[in-house]
Amino acid sequence: MLNKNDPLPLYVQLQRILKEDILKGKYGEGDMIPSETQLSSRFGITRATVRKAISTLVNEGYLHQVHGKGTFVCFKQMKYNVWNFGGFTDYLKSRNETPVSKLISIRKTIADGREYLEIKRARGVKKDDDRPLYLTIDASLIPLDLFPAIEDHDFAVESLYNIMRTKYDIHPKRAELKLTCIQSDKLSREIFSFDRPMPLLTAQGKVYDMNNVEVERVKVIYGPKMDFNIVANMDTYIP
Repeated sequence: MLNKNDPLPLYVQLQRILKEDILKGKYGEGDMIPSETQLSSRFGITRATVRKAISTLVNEGYLHQVHGKGTFVCFKQMKYNVWNFGGFTDYLKSRNETPVSKLISIRKTIADGREYLEIKRARGVKKDDDRPLYLTIDASLIPLDLFPAIEDHDFAVESLYNIMRTKYDIHPKRAELKLTCIQSDKLSREIFSFDRPMPLLTAQGKVYDMNNVEVERVKVIYGPKMDFNIVANMDTYIP
């Protein structure tokens, strides 16, 4: 049920419940979800609140609406394995390589009425001559209501996801990401050690825990010397 004493807006709470039902298979591809009136009655909220939750899920690609018929699930689950989202430190250690991080900036900020810790780091590996080879620039927004005092950790040497798991018992599980191409800027050319403008791949989105709660907003810029792999398993063909 929804918690009306929770500072989290009711439409966001309902959105999470419906998304979890979809991800767990309660509503499968092509199934019609309950109507606005049914959801309003079930959760004791206004139809406007229900409509806002559904609209958000439509925009995220989980639902689509057919005029005069209802709202249907259109989510075909795809599982992605993007190497550094599984844990940059763990990934490199599994390859017997030494991870290195350079803290670029750290500060507290407000986004959508919520306080976050913004961490920007260059991530890479230590080469045989002990020089770092930076592969990514990571910018993370960490919600401080879930991770109080996380800013006390040294992110130049500690793994962010390991801190989440061991200190807060919160386990990142999946990422919803958008891949785009951007033009390099002064910072990326300095970090990745090249001097001419070039396009770079970036992944931007949100990371969720096992309960589908947002635990990180992330933007990763991949350098031209990166080792980048995506594995996609799709149970259903998408034309």
